[in-house]
Amino acid sequence: MDTPRGPLQPTGEGTAHVARLEPSAALRELVVHYWLPTWQIPAGANHEQRILSYPGCNLAIEDGIGTLYGPVTRLSLKRLSGSGRAFGVLLRPGTGALLCNIPVPELVDGSIPALDCGLDCAGAIHEALHAEGTIEHQQRSAIAIFEDWLVERLPTGMDAEGLLLNRICADIESTPGIGRVAQLCEHWQIGERALQRLVHTRMGITPKWLLQRRRLQEAAALMGRGTGPNLARLAHALGYADQAHFTRDFAGVTGMSPGEYVRQVQAGSVGS
Repeated sequence: MDTPRGPLQPTGEGTAHVARLEPSAALRELVVHYWLPTWQIPAGANHEQRILSYPGCNLAIEDGIGTLYGPVTRLSLKRLSGSGRAFGVLLRPGTGALLCNIPVPELVDGSIPALDCGLDCAGAIHEALHAEGTIEHQQRSAIAIFEDWLVERLPTGMDAEGLLLNRICADIESTPGIGRVAQLCEHWQIGERALQRLVHTRMGITPKWLLQRRRLQEAAALMGRGTGPNLARLAHALGYADQAHFTRDFAGVTGMSPGEYVRQVQAGSVGS
């Protein structure tokens, strides 16, 4: 259910694929991975996918135009038509604030031209994706162009505050059972106000929201694998007091009930 991390699954006719490639070792504290979608949709057709995004900034280049997207707090809709290729960068939680020319809280659920962040190589990346050679060679060439720019743009890499944020977010992503902000504060030996300030300043959201989003990602993944698990049991496993609270949060973020989500996964209209 997350575009940079899950497959593009358009409904109806047509094909779409997303390649995910790792960044260079020196840039792993700045970039999670690159996502490079390709699609071919018959003329007159229009396909869409609902997306619950990773809670960070994404940089995307399509048709030679770069856009920096802020954290998305709600379900978004991606429509595909015709044929094309794009270049995407899923940034680490601490990276967006280093690139953005406005405070990240102002970028939540929004976007700005990547040119405003100094990205002047969008055209070169687009050309690399359409140059002669194999798709793999085209993609690697595009990544090399971007990474040269990123090293020049951020020569000192990630700062200490950003490194801490990256590790806290990784902890949330990889450790089942973390459901309360107090658990994070205790584990990382950081005060709740300091944690709130760090996450808000660098990501524009709250620690509580990060924890909730992770639980909903887990729920979406579990429901996407089956035919509809016991929702009361799932809510309990995810740390909810009852099924009603889980259903409310899920619908509030995705715009659909858990049951409706399962039906759409089965129909192939939601990426899981």
